[in-house]
Amino acid sequence: MTFSSIIIKNIKFNFKKYIAYFIANSFIIAVLLMYGSLMFSKEFIEGSKANGLTDNVISMLILMIVFSIVFISYTTISFIRYRGKEFGVYLTLGVTTKDLRKILFIENILILFASLVTGMIVGTLFSRLFYMIIGKILWIDNFRSSLNIKTYFMCLAIAIIIFLINSIFQLIFVGRLSIIELIKSSSKAERGKGNYIIGTVALTALITVLYLFPKVMRHEIFITSGTEQIMMVIMITTIIAPYFIIGSLISMVNKVLMNFKKTYNNNLLVLSSVQHKFISYKSVIYLVLILASAAITLISMTYSIYATIEEKTNYGYPYDIRFIENTKLNKISDQELKNIVKSSGGEIKQHKLLESIDLMKYRVYEGTVTESENIAVISQKNYNNHMGTNLVVNRGGLVQVLNSPIDSKYKDSDEIINFNDLSKQKVQTAKFEKDKNISKEDFLSNMDKDSYIYVEKNKKKYTKGKFTNDSYSLAYSMGTALIINDEDYKKIKEKLGQQVVSYDHLINLKDHKDYKSFNSISSELKRLNHGDESLKPEFKQQMLEESIRENGFILFSSLFLGMMLLISSGVVLYFKVLTGVDEEKERVKRLVQLGMTDREVSKVLTKELAIIFFTPVILAVSLITYFLSILFGVVANGEYMFNKSLIVFVAYIVLQMLAFFITRGRYTREVIR
Repeated sequence: MTFSSIIIKNIKFNFKKYIAYFIANSFIIAVLLMYGSLMFSKEFIEGSKANGLTDNVISMLILMIVFSIVFISYTTISFIRYRGKEFGVYLTLGVTTKDLRKILFIENILILFASLVTGMIVGTLFSRLFYMIIGKILWIDNFRSSLNIKTYFMCLAIAIIIFLINSIFQLIFVGRLSIIELIKSSSKAERGKGNYIIGTVALTALITVLYLFPKVMRHEIFITSGTEQIMMVIMITTIIAPYFIIGSLISMVNKVLMNFKKTYNNNLLVLSSVQHKFISYKSVIYLVLILASAAITLISMTYSIYATIEEKTNYGYPYDIRFIENTKLNKISDQELKNIVKSSGGEIKQHKLLESIDLMKYRVYEGTVTESENIAVISQKNYNNHMGTNLVVNRGGLVQVLNSPIDSKYKDSDEIINFNDLSKQKVQTAKFEKDKNISKEDFLSNMDKDSYIYVEKNKKKYTKGKFTNDSYSLAYSMGTALIINDEDYKKIKEKLGQQVVSYDHLINLKDHKDYKSFNSISSELKRLNHGDESLKPEFKQQMLEESIRENGFILFSSLFLGMMLLISSGVVLYFKVLTGVDEEKERVKRLVQLGMTDREVSKVLTKELAIIFFTPVILAVSLITYFLSILFGVVANGEYMFNKSLIVFVAYIVLQMLAFFITRGRYTREVIR
């Protein structure tokens, strides 16, 4: 029998075994082809230079290549283990290790060639859909496919690199195995014993950190120090604890079910088998849990952020155009603005002017000045006129406008509004920066009594309301402000003078996408300011599109990487299950001898497989749901973001169920036949 005939017979005999391996490789090639084509898209490169997306494409592609190498190498080794008995038989018949390596090498070439051709065909066919999707996500109309000869050569080079590295791992692995090890490799299991005590300790540790996490996030504990350290402990515990819980899970379940005799006795066969398998599958289940958790977190976080961009932008930017006027820059009248917009073919629907003073606010917690913040201060009268509200602020008090949930430590702190002369404010700020834990008494000792307002925590109130646009510019307030009594405001204004007063120009256009009007305003302000653009206007639509493109690409990349992680987790579990087929056949024979029918055996196998498949699903979804609910609970619009992330959870569960039914069908047919 020649090598070629052996290989052909192998492929024919193991055709079904090759399918999952072949599909995994083809998928990787198709993904690399489509994603890598972005590197040669002039339209994408030119449009992404401003926000650095080109570098992100390269970084993500490198990450995908590294992952592909690791993943394909793992599947190859798993595939060899699956076929271990077959290779062991070859060696007993006189085939040398060198010959076996040669057979595997040729098979690898054939699989690579088939995967490369299939992957490139699939990638080419779906490239148009790929670019339609990315164009839709990034708000780029008519985003055309950029597949060219360079793309295919790049994909070929990557495939060859993956093949060579994979072959090296494969040859080393096979060379170290003996005949007996090869024969046993398909059923070789992890050693160990499930210990419910270790599992209980790990479970207790996990529950403890889960209890601490929301308290740390809300600053209810570890308020002044130790936050970073405890968060690190929470993260490490959350990653490590499930490994020990998985290994001891069935032991712990057994202990509980022993108290329910009927349920325990009805599932005794399944529980005993699963207990053995959980020890054998512990590492694989844990690996699937980590891969699935990483994928779900990555996709759900990026998708929830992306899905809420437009709504968040509309909330954070109620006005189309915003710019600040002070005594030096952007001095322009309402009529001049109307004329500028009209000359460009646009129309102003609304123009508001809000007076404020930018001051330093210091936070005092438990007698220590802990934080400083530059913030807009608005008089009660000006704010009420602007917002149409009836806020009442007493002398020496304040109302802070909030855009997001406030931590409890902020509510429990006093505030110092500093209105020293500007030169003295700089000295005071420098002193604070030098000693960020300065006592309240020491901090106030160098300040005149008429140069600050000390607001005790019981005189603080909070309100919600968008009085202006948020901003990403350091020259602009971030959309929060302090509302103080008119008399207090007058006192500050008289002390510091008119030069500290600024005016917030807030404009809504008839067409919120009117770039011409915005560009005309920008040009005129630049002319008035003699080229000084330190307070250049900001355009909501422009920031929205920039945010969409930046976050859209991150979402797009995370979807690809997440899908690779999810598919790899499914393939890992698939090969692990099939590797134990021979061992399971022997057990099934004994069950049949005891009088069980094929249908009864199939039910038992289905229950066992369901427990193995859905344990990592339940753990991953539960943990990620919990952590995201806490994280989104402390950010603005968090509830809406969390609801969007639930779509990802549902999609993952559906995919895992699909993988389960595919594996179950193949597994039961292999075992029972």
